[in-house]
Amino acid sequence: NSGDAATCAFHYEHNAVMNAKPFGVFTGTEAIEEFWQTLISDGFKNVEYIKPIIDVIDEHSAILSSGWKMNKASGVITRELWVLQPDGTAKLREDNFEVQG
Repeated sequence: NSGDAATCAFHYEHNAVMNAKPFGVFTGTEAIEEFWQTLISDGFKNVEYIKPIIDVIDEHSAILSSGWKMNKASGVITRELWVLQPDGTAKLREDNFEVQG
């Protein structure tokens, strides 16, 4: 929500895959950063998760699903796969979401 696409992309693994319906599939942090920068430049901001559900898969990974809304759009997150990194941080390996409104 800070309007910084580079920081947003930093929270994805290097080879992460983001499926953003209806926009397409973006692979790798560079493509993901470009996607978020375009949205930020178009005035999209203030994403809010609505009733998130977190399912712990194992000691290193969890799946988040949720509704979401922004100032100009809303939808559903069907699967965010968060994976614990060697440095102790968690990053997205998969990000699947859909715009519905």
